[in-house]
Amino acid sequence: MTNDGTRHELLAFIVDHGGATVAELCTHLGLSDATIRRHLDKLELDGLLTTTEIRRPVGRPSRRYQATNDGVSRERDHSGALAARLLEQIRLGHHDEAEVAQGLATELIAEHLHEVRSADPEERIAETVAVLRSEGILDGWEATEAGYLLRNHGCPYRSAADASDCVCESDRLAIQQLLGAAVEQKGSVAHGDAACEYFVDVADLTTAVAGRAASAARRGEEG
Repeated sequence: MTNDGTRHELLAFIVDHGGATVAELCTHLGLSDATIRRHLDKLELDGLLTTTEIRRPVGRPSRRYQATNDGVSRERDHSGALAARLLEQIRLGHHDEAEVAQGLATELIAEHLHEVRSADPEERIAETVAVLRSEGILDGWEATEAGYLLRNHGCPYRSAADASDCVCESDRLAIQQLLGAAVEQKGSVAHGDAACEYFVDVADLTTAVAGRAASAARRGEEG
């Protein structure tokens, strides 16, 4: 792999996980500590990374590398796609922020709804995350007793999100419409949180998915 390719892999991993240590990056790429540090120094010099110290009960503190706004933009700048969708909303005469947010979500759903098909709640979560990962909107999820947490560690259009909550709301609506269940936003990178985080109640999703499956079955019988 070339130096540029290695640095791309390092930066992508750091953006996707909200940060990483040298040890984690060595494991991910299978490279030596010295090689990883050399590439990280270059990325930091270019203004794409910043570091914080992680103090431990014993031994020297370790460093955790995180992407700067420029680093995130280098890996997942989707402002062009957002601009195109916003222009379509203007063409349609939508100006109210709530109306624009719904319109943006509808445009996104029209492009990707056919990719989310599963009648299993967790598989539907995984499909939704996979679809929206390509848009820079989500990069991971986890199951909890109460439900599912979907996360994004790097905003794909930070300047727009800083200017208005409209684009953040459009992302929430897109997730909600793909899943078919209520989605609550718990955190926002634009508001200073470590990640954009969305919560989906397990009971709500299970009921919604079962309802979709039943509707599909009825349509099949009628057809």
